Amino acid sequence: MDFEQVIKNRKSTRQFTDQKVAVEVIKKVLQEAQLAPSWVNSQPYHVHLATGDSLERVRAQQEQLDNSGAKGAPDLPMMSRKDWPAQAQVNMAEWTKGLGAAGKEMGPASAKLYNAQEVLYLTLPKGYSLWSLYDLGSFGNGIVLAATNQGLASMTAYQFIKYPKMLRKELNIADDEEIIIGIGLGYPDDNALVNTIKSRRMNLDDILTIHR
Repeated sequence: MDFEQVIKNRKSTRQFTDQKVAVEVIKKVLQEAQLAPSWVNSQPYHVHLATGDSLERVRAQQEQLDNSGAKGAPDLPMMSRKDWPAQAQVNMAEWTKGLGAAGKEMGPASAKLYNAQEVLYLTLPKGYSLWSLYDLGSFGNGIVLAATNQGLASMTAYQFIKYPKMLRKELNIADDEEIIIGIGLGYPDDNALVNTIKSRRMNLDDILTIHR
């Protein structure tokens, strides 16, 4: 794909098919994502790939925790929507209002980790510089764009990392790594209603100030 196609085709996929992704394809995606900018070339992040049996154990544990009513306790603290800036609250409210019938499928889909066939858990070392969050965000964006270029669908979601204690146990992630975000990869289920959800972006003039 050319660059514009990649940007426009990237979307959050909330239901994947059962088709697996070859590890070599994932490695290519990660190698391309590594070209993202990094503060003083620090490259502070680490990637844990959950696939096959390890991912199915995580998925089973995740569903059990969700069904038990366990509260998420991510390493990167969540903030209530009411504490976000006013414009962000407006954007989130509009998005939620526009979900329609597809919104009813979000809960069941997320409980099964969207049926993602591969999940990348991105971590930073404890005590990381706040600058490293920009690096990780750039790296993560590089992942989803490179994945799109390879014909893969992706989903970046809180749901993947809401139970870090379980993830450390199942994936043997060291205590000195903060689990920041998870990215699901696979092939989209084009028949899933939940995959019809679209997000509207703000008008450029609403976020841009030109200083001449």
